Amino acid sequence: MNIIFYLTVFLFSFGQLGRISLFGQQVNFYLYEAALIISIFFLFLKYRFQPINDGWKKFRPIFIFLSVLFTSLLVGLTKFTQFENLVGSLYLGRLCLYFIYFFYLHYHALKNKSFSKVIKNGVFIIAILTIISTLIQYFLYPDLRNLFYQGWDPHLYRTFGVFFDTSISAAIFGIFLLAVNQPFLKIIYLLLVALSFSRSIYLGLTITLIYLFIQQKQVKKIIIFLVIFIALIFVIPKPSGEGVNLGRLYSISSRSVDYIEGINLWKNKPFIGYGYNRIRYVKNSGSLHSGAGYSSSFLTILVSSGIFGLISFASVLWSLRKLNKFAPVILIFVSIISLFDNVILHPFILFLLFVNLSDR
Repeated sequence: MNIIFYLTVFLFSFGQLGRISLFGQQVNFYLYEAALIISIFFLFLKYRFQPINDGWKKFRPIFIFLSVLFTSLLVGLTKFTQFENLVGSLYLGRLCLYFIYFFYLHYHALKNKSFSKVIKNGVFIIAILTIISTLIQYFLYPDLRNLFYQGWDPHLYRTFGVFFDTSISAAIFGIFLLAVNQPFLKIIYLLLVALSFSRSIYLGLTITLIYLFIQQKQVKKIIIFLVIFIALIFVIPKPSGEGVNLGRLYSISSRSVDYIEGINLWKNKPFIGYGYNRIRYVKNSGSLHSGAGYSSSFLTILVSSGIFGLISFASVLWSLRKLNKFAPVILIFVSIISLFDNVILHPFILFLLFVNLSDR
């Protein structure tokens, strides 16, 4: 199991370079997910259904949430084509896969104390490989505009690493900044966050660290962090392009339009939504990557599964908060940034979230 876990985190480090797309990029999967499935298979042979039963006792809101999503998919089945229903089912299947992986990984960590060190080593490996790949990208491949035709945003002089999206990349940087214990790595990740020029990540990280320092009764660190972070934002290079302009308004206006469209769609199906995840087929968007959701994970859940889905999802986050001492911190961080970007539902973030939450 240890070797498979290390293989999974290694393949995860390929990011979008390890992606395989089907049906005009409407269906995507990653190489590390194959290793993830193999992990579940071997853990199932070892524990059978015990991790699922344990999950039912400890994390019942997860089962309720997935049931709501399944119901939302079934309700509108006849209003969409077979292909559209297939794509929606695959999205739901992937989400179920990640929760199942979490159940088995968490259970295995509880039964094997030594596996906690394996998880920490795995997180450290991803952290180091992510730093290396992101620095290479920033200095040798700072312009993503040549991939605009494939649906990627035209990021310029920003840290997007191998994940090709500044919001997702910056969220990953923030998770590692919070998760790793080495001060030198924390400084590097703070720099990578600053160079992402993602204002939602700036806000989410600031609020999360203020919460953490207050919990630790280290109020002086709040002032130190704010001074260092604000100074860093002012001194980092801003060569050219609207993306590095922190006063840019186009992203705010586009998000506002996106939110309004989402709320208007939700009003038509307020209780159970359009089905997880068939937003691509009701949303007025030609984007290959953001077309399947909105500029907020919570709005995406609201539109796809209605108020029942949103309430049950909030219950899931609440039920996970006591898993370990790191759980409240990482959940606050990803929840805040998911108000402004569709982050928490992304496979990369789900994987990192569940790996960190599975540790003792």
